[in-house]
Amino acid sequence: MEPPKMVLPGDQVAVAEEFEAGEGTYEREGVIFASMPGVLTLDPNARVARVKPFNPVAELQVGDIVYGIVDDIRGMMATATVTAIHGRSREISGQAEGTIHISNVSEEYTEDIHDMFRLGDVVRAKVIQTKPSLQLTTAEGLLGVVKALCGQCRGPLERRDRDLYCPRCERSERRKMTRDYGDLMLSVPARELGGGVVAERPRRQERGGRDRDRGGRDRGRGGGRDRGRGGGRDRGARDRGRGGGRDRGPRHD
Repeated sequence: MEPPKMVLPGDQVAVAEEFEAGEGTYEREGVIFASMPGVLTLDPNARVARVKPFNPVAELQVGDIVYGIVDDIRGMMATATVTAIHGRSREISGQAEGTIHISNVSEEYTEDIHDMFRLGDVVRAKVIQTKPSLQLTTAEGLLGVVKALCGQCRGPLERRDRDLYCPRCERSERRKMTRDYGDLMLSVPARELGGGVVAERPRRQERGGRDRDRGGRDRGRGGGRDRGRGGGRDRGARDRGRGGGRDRGPRHD
């Protein structure tokens, strides 16, 4: 068996008459070239030439602890571009833009996602879904914002109890911070940060009995209040109070 052949970008690896250009290669005028440094593989059965990188890219998996930069906040969603996986030095492949729904921001009730994240924040999150879209959560103590800049002067914010403080502007801001904000545990294994385990979060209730599972202001506006103003239970209560009780009384007598 021949030893693996190392190739560099631009090296000729095969001819199009014998092989098709696979991953890590490209064809030009009937000749197949390597498009990246790596190990050449010529598959005689499929008749495909491939170049596998020396250091394969890392594919995101459910349970991975990742770091990303918040680049968009709309409605009940924050979008973060994932730049690294905790404990790995490989480049990330595939979908690198993940979303954090308001229900996955914190273990506590979140009224407004803008109170938890700001544009440019660096967050540590956990992957809870990879397909069809990348979904993240920060709803654990060691997940959340790990670095934030002042919204006014863009200087670094320091932790002061439960808030972040800007020593330049002498003002405070709120975030969903990690417990190790300012002293990050970058050297610990991912499992100590909650990696690998994706537990199903129990459905929570807002004060007044409203469903908190979906998060944010829309729950308060859509669910409980509409039922209170015109829903079945209140209508039924009024009907019973006005006529139901008097009609049933004589029948029981």
